[in-house]
Amino acid sequence: MPLIETEAIVLRTHRLGEADKIASLLTRQLGRLRAVAKGALSRRGRYGAALEPLSYIRVWIYDRENRDLQRVGSAEIVESFFEMQRDYRIQLAAQYLAEVTERFLPDREVNERVFRLLLVVLRAFRRYAEINRPLLFFDYWLLRLGGFLPDLSRCMACQRAFEREDGFYDPVAVALVCGHCRSGSSSERVPASALGVVPALRAVRIEHWIESEAAPPGIGELRRLLEQIIEAHLEKKLTTRAMLADEI
Repeated sequence: MPLIETEAIVLRTHRLGEADKIASLLTRQLGRLRAVAKGALSRRGRYGAALEPLSYIRVWIYDRENRDLQRVGSAEIVESFFEMQRDYRIQLAAQYLAEVTERFLPDREVNERVFRLLLVVLRAFRRYAEINRPLLFFDYWLLRLGGFLPDLSRCMACQRAFEREDGFYDPVAVALVCGHCRSGSSSERVPASALGVVPALRAVRIEHWIESEAAPPGIGELRRLLEQIIEAHLEKKLTTRAMLADEI
């Protein structure tokens, strides 16, 4: 049973009995996994705040092959995102990141790029106290890295470029169509202002985007579109998405 050192982001934690805790972790070297931290809830627990949700930590894991549940040897904080979650809206947004990551990534599949994406977006929340653009950036790149992002520049049916035209979301095809090709299922309008945001997502770092300009129109509409696409691929509603809709 090898002891493996890796960096990780704590996605969620659950109580196990009186003193133990189960942590859902996105690790850099081992992918997403769950591990038991013995004594984490006891008075003399040696983990401190290292296993608080959305902490960026260094963790030592006893990797037990063919087991669904691993065991934490020890853990220490590299970077904390606790204070920013005093803002309820940021707390909800951070929980959305955790829920999507946990459901979107298969167990034990190493994904360095998604690990770095999650870390960059958490840092953007803390640094700028802005929600819409970091969430949009996360949704866009998660879908793109996973190979699930549809073409947002042209109609799926006739290949006509949207340019300054509105698009329409077809939930059956999980794609966009133009006004000429829309059907009964593709009734949700995606305004041209929202589609016009896409080039910025492809081309810039999130820090430069936020620091160099005010949030352009269409951010919220495009974010909601990408959330629908994520849910379509998960084939399950996201709990935190509904909560975010009430706050943002």
